[in-house]
Amino acid sequence: MQIRVVLVSPAPISDDLVALASQPGEPRMLGTDYGHVISVLREHDDPDTLRQQLRDTAGQDVAVAVITGPLATSPAGLILLDVDSTFTTTEAVDLLAEYAGAGERVAEITERAMRGEMDFTASLRERVATLAGLPTSVLDEVGPRMTLAPGAEALVAAAQAAGVRVGVTSGGFTQLVGPMAQRHGLDFSNANELGTHVVDGVEYLTGTVVGPIVDRDQKARDLVRFAAAHGVDPDLTVAVGDGANDLAMLSAAGLGVAYCAKPLTARQADVAITFPRLDAVAAFALLR
Repeated sequence: MQIRVVLVSPAPISDDLVALASQPGEPRMLGTDYGHVISVLREHDDPDTLRQQLRDTAGQDVAVAVITGPLATSPAGLILLDVDSTFTTTEAVDLLAEYAGAGERVAEITERAMRGEMDFTASLRERVATLAGLPTSVLDEVGPRMTLAPGAEALVAAAQAAGVRVGVTSGGFTQLVGPMAQRHGLDFSNANELGTHVVDGVEYLTGTVVGPIVDRDQKARDLVRFAAAHGVDPDLTVAVGDGANDLAMLSAAGLGVAYCAKPLTARQADVAITFPRLDAVAAFALLR
């Protein structure tokens, strides 16, 4: 079977690991802004065993991918990313909760949900309930505090230069995700909508979510509909996320990438990037 082995690390990659990855192929070694990359197209009859051998040898700081199927020989057609703690370094609901005086409590719930210890929908409703009564003007203050992950802009630029569609799907909120996606020229975005009402001419958050919840199943559906809208084979899609709510999306994609992820997500993804450079995704999605 023809496979592609890709190794990415912020530090030089050991000769032993290069030899294990490349035999009997010839590795392509590159230096990038985000680190060191080895990419080799080769034949192997047991890619799962090879992947485990590489991971055992590589250690924590080397991202290892053994890519089969169309992505072994073709670049991705689209990349779909989670937002909070993936495309951005922040969690939007935690930022909003600070204004409601519930920051510590909400951050703890967020952490448990990301680890897969709580049902996401229940945890989201509980967190959003703490926002009731906040004027929607706080959204204008929170938006600029949503800081992009290192390399996020570089990944979008590289993907779009290669003709690859880029989008985001988020358990966060349309009132924040929509403007962010527009600012960065993304091709797709979806998120939850915060309920609002007007009292004496002032708009407030109701502490509820309006419409369907963007949970793990919805994120997988977003990947499918995003691909269908642009005529992209689902096998040529790459999904990127960090938490349990991203697992279905990562599984549905041609390649699922865990980015600075919780242990459950990192174990189940096709590849885990442990260092904070989102543009390292390009090595798996674009580099050929």
